[in-house]
Amino acid sequence: MKINGETKLIGFFGSTYRTSKMYAIYNAAMEALGLNYLYVPFVVHDLQQAVAGMRHLGIAAAGVTIPYKISIIPFLDALDAEAKMVGAVAVVVNRDGKLIGGTTDGQGGLKALQEKTDVTGKKVVLLGAGGAARAIAFSLHQAGGKLTVLNRAEEIAMAESLGKDLGCPWGDFSRLESSVSEADIVIQTTPVGMANTPLAGKSLVPAELLRPDMTVMDIVTNPRKTQLLQDAEHRGCHLVYGDRMLLWQAVYKFKLYTGVEPPVEVMEQAMAQTK
Repeated sequence: MKINGETKLIGFFGSTYRTSKMYAIYNAAMEALGLNYLYVPFVVHDLQQAVAGMRHLGIAAAGVTIPYKISIIPFLDALDAEAKMVGAVAVVVNRDGKLIGGTTDGQGGLKALQEKTDVTGKKVVLLGAGGAARAIAFSLHQAGGKLTVLNRAEEIAMAESLGKDLGCPWGDFSRLESSVSEADIVIQTTPVGMANTPLAGKSLVPAELLRPDMTVMDIVTNPRKTQLLQDAEHRGCHLVYGDRMLLWQAVYKFKLYTGVEPPVEVMEQAMAQTK
């Protein structure tokens, strides 16, 4: 693309800015449609000042991921209906200097799951209760999934809050064995298993709890096949990779960023080339 005085910047706020696949996906889509946008990483040292920078520099939008999905909210002007309900943000759009927070995590996660299984009436164990987990939980609840939310004991208040919001069971990981043994779907939303961290190569779920009739999803994208998904594959489970959620999030975000229908095939091809 040719950068000029009319080029609109879209940024990315998050700890995974070095490894994100979003740059390739969005820039390929924008180039394919001839849109004068550029998607770039932002290194955030002070979140409040970073948000103010969006406003004052006229940055068109920003994607938001861990650890800012919830902490960014006080610095925004408003939330859309879904983000307000979920209490977490995955995208910020600059509308004439007014910063509006939205979320596509739930839509993306649900779409990725529905590529493999119907969620209506299924027993779903959700591991984690952060911003992405909240968004996925609300979408699954609306789609008729029967959730149980589990989180580590040190952050049990987050599981309690989400469980009470949805009227579903919640607890810490001491309930993992009993909950997973009855589950149809297991969704892992914590950083456990993420590459280049102390949690790399680890899994919260003992392999022996996994059954061939289960669908197992891990939203970690690096590595693509986490230890949990390796174990699930060996046990004959249906796998849902984090990059499928990432793709569908990107599709939904693209429309928010640009107001233009996204070229899904182009985005899918760009994601495949980043593996």
